[in-house]
Amino acid sequence: MSNSRKLIDFVLFGVLGMLSIGMAIMPMGLTADSTPFPDLMFCLFAAWTIRRPETAPVLIVAALALLADAMMMRPLGLWALMLVLGVEAIRLAERAFRDIPFVLEWAYVSGLLIILILLQNVILLVSFANVYDFSTLAWHVLRTIMIYPIVAAVLHWIVRIRSPKPNERPNRLGYTV
Repeated sequence: MSNSRKLIDFVLFGVLGMLSIGMAIMPMGLTADSTPFPDLMFCLFAAWTIRRPETAPVLIVAALALLADAMMMRPLGLWALMLVLGVEAIRLAERAFRDIPFVLEWAYVSGLLIILILLQNVILLVSFANVYDFSTLAWHVLRTIMIYPIVAAVLHWIVRIRSPKPNERPNRLGYTV
């Protein structure tokens, strides 16, 4: 991958991250207690990291996640930490995603989201902060899991962020042959 393509991907990653923040803070309901918007940022970061881990830098992930925490008035840094941990877990398992069907990728990302949400609630509980109630979390997780295939399809078909072609994949030592 050329340096100009990597730079374009970095900028596109940041712009799409900002767009995911904007969509999440856009008013969708008429009441203040409307149901939470799915976590597009998590879906975007997970799908992008699976397809192009080298162009999903952890500093941009952390900066955008911190900005999202501040804009959405969540505990500052907690979900950002969870997102960074999730992206790095996906990055470590990147080789496993090369030849698996999309359904297994979706199941992995869904399980990771559930683990991160539970870990976030445990940290909130231990720190004596307000814990999100189960029904709100369940709807949020379900909506996020259901929107993941749409985000992955948009990245694949519209934005053209795809996994490397078989002839571009690195061998066991990490070198492209």
